Amino acid sequence: VLSQEMNIGQFVAAEIIIILVINSVEKLILGLESFYDVLTSLEKLGMVVDKDLEPLDGESPMLRDDFMIELTDIEYSVPNRDKAILSDINLTINAGTRLLIRGESGSGKSSLLRLIAGIIEPTSGKINVDGHNLKSIQLNHYRSQIGLSLSDETPFEGTLRENITFGDPDISDEQIYWALDQVGLSSFLRDQAKGLNTVLYPEGKQISYSVAKKIILARAIVSKPKLLILEDSLDQLELHEAEKIMRTLTAEDAPWTLVVVSMNDRWQSFCAKNVVLKQGKIAA
Repeated sequence: VLSQEMNIGQFVAAEIIIILVINSVEKLILGLESFYDVLTSLEKLGMVVDKDLEPLDGESPMLRDDFMIELTDIEYSVPNRDKAILSDINLTINAGTRLLIRGESGSGKSSLLRLIAGIIEPTSGKINVDGHNLKSIQLNHYRSQIGLSLSDETPFEGTLRENITFGDPDISDEQIYWALDQVGLSSFLRDQAKGLNTVLYPEGKQISYSVAKKIILARAIVSKPKLLILEDSLDQLELHEAEKIMRTLTAEDAPWTLVVVSMNDRWQSFCAKNVVLKQGKIAA
């Protein structure tokens, strides 16, 4: 009977083996996070590298104070999908408009924003910006006049200043302070021992989701763009906090035309014009 029972030495040896196995598994699990980060980064790099180079020529008009964006008979399709994502889109956006775009998931809201921003091109139809066909405009010049805060944007590894300015030396610290104040990040800045030189981690790690989204929003408004495009920027914020920022972004003295995609119904109180997308079309 004694030979079948585990003595103290065997028990200790078994416990050591179990602890070693558990530690090894724990290290493996912790290492997988870095491994998946690498895979995700490679996938993103692959998406960028696979894209065709954009033409660098074209006109470079400055948007006038009374500019107009016109989308006429727009259709947008992608390969391997039978039905168009957007079709029969006719929309006029006048300078100073506060436009809210609503619709169910998959209705084409994100694609419409990206068309307006010049990130993607329509399959057919035309987009005129201030009397110029968007295809004739140098895209980087056009985008330099736009502020963008898209749902998939996150802070990158770099200082707070670099995250907001994207390395643009023409943006002063005073402009950064103004942008941070507009989105409610002044107290966050005061808590940072290194101020604007505080280093942020990739994808907003080690800061809250709301702070990460506010940093992206501050980046979008810091240059006081002529056109501000927001996608779900405030949807995860506390209601009182979101309303305060909405009020700021839609104020009469705000220098931009505003186009918003959001599921937050509170935007309807601040946006005079509403468009509802249904199955890729503007609902009547």
